[in-house]
Amino acid sequence: MKTKIIFILIFELIFCSQKIQHINNARKFINQWNYDRALIEILKYREEKNVEIQYLLGYCYFGKNEYDEAKDYFKNSLDIDSLFRDSIINIYTNAAKKALKISELPKALQFYKTLADLIPDYKQADNLFLVADLNFQQGNYPGALLGYLRAFEIDSISETARKSVRNFLKSLIECDSLKLALKIAIKEYKRSKTSENILILGEINYLIGQKLYVLGMRDSAVVFFKEVIANQEPKSLVDDACFYLGETYYQQGNFSQALDYYKKVLRLNPYQKGELVQKSQARIKEIKEKQ
Repeated sequence: MKTKIIFILIFELIFCSQKIQHINNARKFINQWNYDRALIEILKYREEKNVEIQYLLGYCYFGKNEYDEAKDYFKNSLDIDSLFRDSIINIYTNAAKKALKISELPKALQFYKTLADLIPDYKQADNLFLVADLNFQQGNYPGALLGYLRAFEIDSISETARKSVRNFLKSLIECDSLKLALKIAIKEYKRSKTSENILILGEINYLIGQKLYVLGMRDSAVVFFKEVIANQEPKSLVDDACFYLGETYYQQGNFSQALDYYKKVLRLNPYQKGELVQKSQARIKEIKEKQ
C-alpha cells in the first residue's frame, strides 16, 4: 500500500514538473510570437482548471487572430480566478488602439465589446467616446455613430456623455437617423432649454419636415416646419420653413394661407435677394392672378 502511494506521489510530481516545464516553454514561444509552437506545449492541458494555462491558451489564440477561441479561454481563466484580469484588459485595449491607428473602427469596437462581455464591471465608456469623437472629427459619421451608440449603452449620465450628445446628434443627422435624433433632441431640450439645444432641435425638425415633404407626406411635414417657425431656430432655416409651408398650402389650393407664408419669406429677407425670394415673388404673382 505504501509503495503504491509513493508511486502515485512520484508520478504526480513528475507530471506536475512536466506541466510546469510545458508552461515555461509556452511562455518562451509566446515571447517569440510563435503561437502555434506555444499551443503544442499546453493544448493537452486545455481541460484543466488552471488559471494560467487558460490564460496562455487565450493569449495564443488572440495572437493568431482567432478571437472567438481567445475569448472562450480568457473567460475560463477569469472564471477560475482574477489573477490575469489586468493583463486581459491590456490585451484588448491595446489591440483596440492599434486598430484605431489604422482606421479599423469596427475591429476596435469589437475588441471593446468583447472586453465588456468578459469584464462587465470594467469602465470602458470613455474609450468608446474617444473612438467616436475621433471618427466624428475625421468626418466619418457612420463610424462615429457606431461608437456613440455603443458608448451610450454603457454610460448616458456622466459628464463625458453629456459633452458627446451634440456630436452624437450630428452623427445621427448625417446618417439620416432622424427619428432617433428627434427623440434624443427633445429629451435634451426638456432637460435644459439652452440656445444650443433649441438650435439643434430646430435643425432636426426642419430636416424631418423636408424629408416628409419630398416623400409627399405634406400634412405631416407641416407640423415640423411650424415647429421651426415657432421656435425661430435655426434662424437660417426659418425662411425655408415658411417657403415649404407656402408651397404645401399652394398645392392644396389654400391660397390665402400660402400667400401669408410667401410674404413671410419676403419679410425675412429685407434685401429681397436669393432663390427663395424669387420663387415666393413668383408664387405671390400667380396667386394674385388667380384671385
